Formats: sequence, structure tokens, C-alpha cells
Amino acid sequence: MQGILTADIGGTYSRFAGFTLGDDGTISRLNAVSLTTSSFSSFDDLIEEALMYAAPASGSSWEAMVLAVPGLVRDGVPGILPNVPWLADIRTLKTKMPETEIHLINDFVAQAYACLLETGLAGEVIQEGRSGDGGVIAVVGAGTGLGHCAIRKGAGDSICVIPSEAGHAAFPFYRGDEARFMEYLMERTGIKHPHNDLVVSGPGLAHLHAWLTGEMLPPNQVVRRIGPDSETTEFFARFYARACKNYVLNTLSTGGLFITGGVAMRNPFLVMNDSFREEFIDAPHYQDMLETIPVSLVCDEDVGLLGAVRYGMLNLRG
Repeated sequence: MQGILTADIGGTYSRFAGFTLGDDGTISRLNAVSLTTSSFSSFDDLIEEALMYAAPASGSSWEAMVLAVPGLVRDGVPGILPNVPWLADIRTLKTKMPETEIHLINDFVAQAYACLLETGLAGEVIQEGRSGDGGVIAVVGAGTGLGHCAIRKGAGDSICVIPSEAGHAAFPFYRGDEARFMEYLMERTGIKHPHNDLVVSGPGLAHLHAWLTGEMLPPNQVVRRIGPDSETTEFFARFYARACKNYVLNTLSTGGLFITGGVAMRNPFLVMNDSFREEFIDAPHYQDMLETIPVSLVCDEDVGLLGAVRYGMLNLRG
């Protein structure tokens, strides 16, 4: 029996869980812990704390660790992580745990691996559609920022997971009220141009609500004030759908779209509405195609951990 420790490190919370892999391919969860990311002064301190809570099965050690982080990862080495106050450098960890395979991957690569699970992932249907055989699958999710990933299935069980930093691309505002909101964002934040991460995210929801109502509240308080019919919801749903639509068109994701991330997962009304659906299919030449794309909301907060353990299973040596 093999053990894999997984982590889904976010700008707000970092979640850890241990899993065991049976000889028959079954996965069993051992333990889990959620820690506040900003309360740790370094990546090493965070991992050290997590290891105190997430212990392997008695008398054994972790065969592998899969650590999913927000931001660009090249050859297992990350650059600066957006919304995280330190660098995720695994060199010290590899020295301390030489017998453990340690993988550092982008957090939405983990999300993508989970979205390929055929069972065990809770979700809701936003648009029925019909999946195109062999088509690219898109995964987009708003949390502290806006994550993206694409998946291409190959022959047999092979897959190609394509990371993305589309969250840092400029967000396309339209004229009228949207242009006025853009000016507000630029003035309030001091940025030169609003990007997807700033607009379609928890902080983006807070800025939008402040512009519409004059109330500057944290995202978790905003969602308590608004509902399915609020103006904040209508605007945010439209912005979320536009970001999803643009990524689907860029990647030609006819195989489907999975929406993940804590913002919609904990507040489904932000995407399960007509404003989202109407904006998602609004494209001069490709409305017919967009109407056929299945769109699902992933409602399982373990999605990042489940994807990380699947990645570990597929990449475990020996």
C-alpha cells in the first residue's frame, strides 16, 4: 500500500490530505487539514505544520507528495506566486525527505486531473450541451484569482494537460456602465489595465459591489448581502461568463467547460443564472457551437486534492 500526501495551496487557504493507494487501484483518504496561507512566513513553515497533522499510515512514510500551487511552474520550479506572500521552493523539502517523490504542479493542473474523474466529483449542470468526442476540455475557476487549464484526451488513457496563466490577460470590458466600472477599478487599485484575476475573483466581486452600492466589504460578506436577483450578481455573472467564453474560444474547448473555485462553489447562484448563460453563448459567429458545450459547476471542495492524488498515481515511479 502506497501513501501520497497532497496539497492545494491557495491565496487564502491551503488544504492538505493524505491518501493511500490499494493494490487494486482504490484510493482511501487518511486525514486532512486546512491552514491559512498568509499566517505562515514561508513555504517550508507551511509544509512543516501540515506534516504534523497529515501523517502517513502507521509504520510507513509518504511515497510521494503532490503540491499544487497558484502560478507558473516550470520543470517543478515556480516563479512568483500571485496572491501568495512567498516562493514555493521544494529544494529544502527534497533534502529533508530524500525517499519521497515530490511533485510541484500548478493548482489548475490538479483541478483538471480531478475533472477527468468519472465518479466521485459532486457538481451541478449549468448548460446541458453535448460533449464533442475528443474535444478539448476547459477548466476555469474563480477564487482569490482566476485559474485556467485545458485538457486534451489522446489515444487510450493518455491525456495532455495544458496549464495557463490567462488570469493575467486583460479583461475585455464593454462600453457604458462597464467602462465606468473599469475606470473605477483603475483609479482604486492604481493598475494600468484590469486583468481577469482582478475582475473575476473574490476581490473582483468586492470591488464590483463597492462600485454599485458604495459598500466596501470582504467577498464573504458581499455574498451574504446579495442574492440571485441583485445587480451585483447580474454584473458578476456576465463577467464570469465572458472570461469562460473567451478561454473556451481560445482553446476551442468543444469537450466541455468545468467551473471550479470557491467563489461559485460556495455561491452557485453567481453562475447558475440566465445572465451567465446568455453571455456565455453571445458570440457573433459561434453561438451555435457555444450552445452545444456542456457547462458544469464543480461543487466538491476536495477537487484540488483529488486531482493532485490522481496526478500522483499516474506519475508514481516503481
